[in-house]
Amino acid sequence: MGLRVDNLVDKDEVQLSLFTGEEDKKQEKLDEIVDKLKQKYGYNSVTRAGKLHSDEIVKLKDV
Repeated sequence: MGLRVDNLVDKDEVQLSLFTGEEDKKQEKLDEIVDKLKQKYGYNSVTRAGKLHSDEIVKLKDV
């Protein structure tokens, strides 16, 4: 069982880290691209490889 929550805070608000750097910027850009793809093509259009056949176990619903 999993739980997902979105839009709890504004996008500009982030948790501060002692270890910030270029990787954070790359991850942020990747997250933006994935979000746009999901908005355009549906929630299940982009997923982790380990979840590719999870719909056989649990029915996924497009949001």
